[in-house]
Amino acid sequence: MKRLLRFIIIGSERTYYAREKELERENARCIDRLIKANRGAEVLQTIKDISISRRNVRQNSLLLAYAICARSNDSDTKSAAYALMSEICRIPTHLFMFIKYCEEVSKDERPDTGTGWGRAHKRAIGNWYTNFEKNPEKLARLITKFKNRENWCHKDVLRLSHTCTEDQVMAFIFSYIINGYEKAMAKFRQTVLEMSQEEASKFRKISGLIKVFDDAARCGDANNLCAMIKEHKLAWEQCNQNLRNKKEIWCALLPHMPPEALIRNLGKMTSYGMFAENSEDEQEALDKIRSINVPRDAADQEPRERSVEGNEDIEDERPWLSRNSYRNFLHPLRIFFAWIIYKTGHGDRGNSTWGPNTRITNALEKAFYRGYTAVEPTGQTFYLAVSVSPSMSRHIFKSRTVTCSMAAATMLMLTARTEENCIIKAFGQRTEDLDISPTDTLEQVEHKMRNAQHGQPTDCAEPIKDAIDMQRKDIDVFVIYTDSETCIGNVHPYQALCEYRKYSANPRVKMVVCGMCATDLTIADKEDQYMLDIAGFDSNAPWIISEFARGQL
Repeated sequence: MKRLLRFIIIGSERTYYAREKELERENARCIDRLIKANRGAEVLQTIKDISISRRNVRQNSLLLAYAICARSNDSDTKSAAYALMSEICRIPTHLFMFIKYCEEVSKDERPDTGTGWGRAHKRAIGNWYTNFEKNPEKLARLITKFKNRENWCHKDVLRLSHTCTEDQVMAFIFSYIINGYEKAMAKFRQTVLEMSQEEASKFRKISGLIKVFDDAARCGDANNLCAMIKEHKLAWEQCNQNLRNKKEIWCALLPHMPPEALIRNLGKMTSYGMFAENSEDEQEALDKIRSINVPRDAADQEPRERSVEGNEDIEDERPWLSRNSYRNFLHPLRIFFAWIIYKTGHGDRGNSTWGPNTRITNALEKAFYRGYTAVEPTGQTFYLAVSVSPSMSRHIFKSRTVTCSMAAATMLMLTARTEENCIIKAFGQRTEDLDISPTDTLEQVEHKMRNAQHGQPTDCAEPIKDAIDMQRKDIDVFVIYTDSETCIGNVHPYQALCEYRKYSANPRVKMVVCGMCATDLTIADKEDQYMLDIAGFDSNAPWIISEFARGQL
């Protein structure tokens, strides 16, 4: 079950990869063993709980695990899996990925039996669509926002699943998916005349909304498109792609844009000419950024209802990321990446450049420091060791802006400000106390790291040996930050950890090694559930380390 948990959450049993990595079926054999041991229901409950609580870092590993259960030879597990489809595949992106993995699993496990589109599979896929009968507006928004993913589209899925319904509004939506708006309206023109007044009103509302979505995707006039965006709160995916680089389109999208979506697109929007000094859109952006990580009022403690736009893919709505007492919670590291990239004036990818708005840059910096107050402490005792070798000036994986030392300094600040008990040291040939306090700024932490010794090599066992030399028996978690350079001295880090466990009489002492620009890492022992490697670095890494420290991963 521990292997299952790690596979679902991080996509591997012992290493989290910041880069997108093709999942290997062999890494999920624990699911086969559990199902064979009649624990399929337990597996599915775990998948459901993680999916609903949004604890998984990416969807692909969770949906592969779910597909394995759905394609299982165990009839009880298979039936129970398909019954959960609407709860686990909340948006079309999840559905298309699930279908892709089902075909891959069927091909690998039963190559002579086709692609797995049997009766149970077709019925479950069809039910995913027909379950929106009570909320057809949400389905209309979802199918026009998420039109295709993973080489699948709604038209192909409906045809293969033979989905049908007696509900005329749903039947119209299906006809629109397959035939387009004009043909669907022609087919239902007579039918709507035979409906009751209530049914006809419902039909006209949904058909009118779909016409708006259809027109928006083909609209060539920016002013008309802006009017549709404002009236119907369209997402950018529903707009004509030829107009998505227009300033006025993004100005229209801004008022109903979630804060995280805003900070992800700040550079792009600035490059289109937005956020001039004292402009309305500048003030709108500042208000949204200033609303991030703000304590809730007593009257605002109840979680807000999700809108019908289908924003389940927005990261800032993940309940596991926030305290209930904070609105618009974003982890400080997410804000850090947005802040650093925005103020440099160019993106980590592509050739986009912009002139940063000073007020927005300052607001991001304040939101970054404010975010530390909203992070839940783990209550563990940490020993943090950061490499201070010259190679830490290299950029972290997949970034042209953030260096390993900058990211490490942010993580050191995070622990110093949120955890009561922590030791923070630099290491190379030896260890050195960095004397980081909870009040230090990012600039001060980086300065202390630069002034520390720059010895080589980067021996990951050194911090553990130092803890023994200090006669500290209370360490719960060792976290080591380096670039991609690690070496093994006289003692392997795993052996040093075993020695410390004996010394401290605590067999559950944990160790995390984070290679911040590595593409692979092999420090952790694959049979030791209390060791974890992180290859590369991204904004998910702090949460993974926190969950691992708590024993939840």
